[in-house]
Amino acid sequence: MCNCINVKMGSYDNQVELPRPKCMIGRAEGSPNPKTICIDKCIAEEIQYLWSCGIRTTGCCCGHNIQEGYIGVIDKDIGFMKKSGYKILIDKQNLKEERNFIPKSHYDNGKLNYLDYEILYKKEKI
Repeated sequence: MCNCINVKMGSYDNQVELPRPKCMIGRAEGSPNPKTICIDKCIAEEIQYLWSCGIRTTGCCCGHNIQEGYIGVIDKDIGFMKKSGYKILIDKQNLKEERNFIPKSHYDNGKLNYLDYEILYKKEKI
């Protein structure tokens, strides 16, 4: 899971405020400040990588060692996440929902195995 110790769900105690990347300009998620987005420290590196690939996140949480973490993406970016090897976080209320993924930092022994964005995404135009 993550590195959180005694961080409650809904708490912002483990967050970092990051500059809003180009792919997220105009989106409201992450912070009331249009120039920044708040992300849990444990998954910040992974989220920044996804942003560098142009992936638009809709929300994320490391899970605080209480529940499974997730990375939410817009519909157009679901294909990239699947082809990158992300596992879908099953929504028990809607089994067809595929917008939320388990952070890779929570499996594969915590090793982030990033794939080549150019090969995976730009050439195929998902």
